[in-house]
Amino acid sequence: MSLRSCFCLLLVSCIALSLHAQTSGQDSGNAAPTIKTEVRRVLVDVVVTDERGEAVTGLKEKDFEVLEDGKPQTIATFEEHHGAVPTELKLPAMPPNVYTNFPTTQAADSVNVLLLDALNTPSSDQVYVRSEMIKYLKGLPPGTRIAIFTLASRLRMLQGVTTDSTELLAAVNHGRTTPRPSALLPSDVEKDADQRMIEVMQQNQMAPPSPNQTLAEAAVDPINAAKQFLSDTAIHLADSRIAITLEALQQLARYLAGIPGRKNVIWFSGSFPAGIVPNPDLPDPFTGLKDSEQEFRKTTDLLTAAQAAIYPIAAEGLATDAAFQATGAEVGQKRGSTAMSDSVKQLSSDSMTRDSNHATMEDLAQDTGGKAFYNTNGLNDVLARVVRNGARYYSISYAPGNAVMDGKFRRIQVRLVQRKGTLAYRRGYYADDLSSTLAAGQRPDTDPLLVLMGRNLPNYTQIVYKVRVQPATPQPAPDAPRAGTNADLKGPIVRYSAEFAITAQDLTFVQTPDGIRHGNVEVVMVAYDRDGKPLNFVVTRGDLIVRPDVYPNLQKVGLQIRKEIDVPKEYVYLRTGIYDLKAGTAGTLGMPLDASSSR
Repeated sequence: MSLRSCFCLLLVSCIALSLHAQTSGQDSGNAAPTIKTEVRRVLVDVVVTDERGEAVTGLKEKDFEVLEDGKPQTIATFEEHHGAVPTELKLPAMPPNVYTNFPTTQAADSVNVLLLDALNTPSSDQVYVRSEMIKYLKGLPPGTRIAIFTLASRLRMLQGVTTDSTELLAAVNHGRTTPRPSALLPSDVEKDADQRMIEVMQQNQMAPPSPNQTLAEAAVDPINAAKQFLSDTAIHLADSRIAITLEALQQLARYLAGIPGRKNVIWFSGSFPAGIVPNPDLPDPFTGLKDSEQEFRKTTDLLTAAQAAIYPIAAEGLATDAAFQATGAEVGQKRGSTAMSDSVKQLSSDSMTRDSNHATMEDLAQDTGGKAFYNTNGLNDVLARVVRNGARYYSISYAPGNAVMDGKFRRIQVRLVQRKGTLAYRRGYYADDLSSTLAAGQRPDTDPLLVLMGRNLPNYTQIVYKVRVQPATPQPAPDAPRAGTNADLKGPIVRYSAEFAITAQDLTFVQTPDGIRHGNVEVVMVAYDRDGKPLNFVVTRGDLIVRPDVYPNLQKVGLQIRKEIDVPKEYVYLRTGIYDLKAGTAGTLGMPLDASSSR
């Protein structure tokens, strides 16, 4: 039995192995264990559809061939998935006050994630998507596994993975899915007002600009200045949306990485920021995105590791041109010739925007193994097809002929041999050493774990651990310094102790010639009130130094760490988290605490 499997049977207090104990000597006749290495494998999920768009089943390994950078690869493993019902593991009863983020789903073919994007979608289109979601969930096929997330200023989980349509409908009908305008997405009214402002300035201009106008004169021209301001604002808003979207996809990928099987991320949005994934058809996949390459690359790596395929779905349904929508202002305030000229410009602009958006959707789908859907008024039918086909796929793995981890983009090509069909699969990956690349790509001004500690975010299971949380004994004196960063915490206080036991196999250690293993972790605890307002938090980073004689015990019982936090003597929700700073992996777990009952 693997350590991860048997970890759920261990008690937190099996062995008192603290950070300090790891550096102390213990008599042991065991030789220093070595770190085992495995042959690197590349896993590719392939969905094959026929001319009607339905999944093709019954294919064999001999029906496929795989190439990497144009060179044939030997298939190591092959498995067909039919949408099997997942197996749920029943954990043994936990001791009082002990919690774990151990994933209970041990086998599954696929999981579906409905992502309602309010950040990049007009509120009118959000109404349409919400109604189509409800329609689909009312007729949800039995056994279909779905989770629901929203994206606005940040990612929120409305409902974790479940097959219960009642729970899913309750999540969609919750107030958090109520359509609301995006603060970073200008509405058509706002864009029209900006255009009218420029037109008024042009009409009131004393004289047309000189054809011999110098660059300096053009720079101080009020109309040019206004146009530049609007352009700079639009670029800033787009950059902000891209940054929030990337962070949300990274958080989602970390959550999905702990769930076995393929993940079909069904992303409803009114616009898809360009460049979310690299373009494998270019010599440099990140051409034009150098400033944000690390974040894009990190997102790509996390989606790949999570076995996630993106299905972008245009939220507007059947697209119509705004130029054909009659408005009283257009008819009453403009001459016919002016209105016609503006309509032509708007048609051209709308067409370019729509084509660019659809191209981005196609790139997202192609590069992650999904499929894009746009210009359709049957989102309910689209949902049904994605869920149906996404559960019927082929998992193919191979050991790359080029084993050098040089960080370069490797292009994958999967073809059918003497068969016909359309194949959807991810088109490449980076030959990155994930133990260093993901951590290196983290922005220096952002804590890697705090962004995963939101009150409404799911539990992440890349690092599995147990934690025993209970009031500390004895309680501190009323005038004692606060445990946590909020030194101004007022009112009656309860101090909680949190004793962590972390699965050792989920942590990355670098072994030096003397046999000592070195790691680096961050531990975070955040306490929230009923409304989700942070009350107090603890952030600790530490180096792990594990002697050879201690490592066998570490493998058996895990790394044990104890932390304390002060909270008001009332109901609080405590989020705990562990982050491996060497590997860029995380584990989080939340639990309600009723401090009012503490004495």
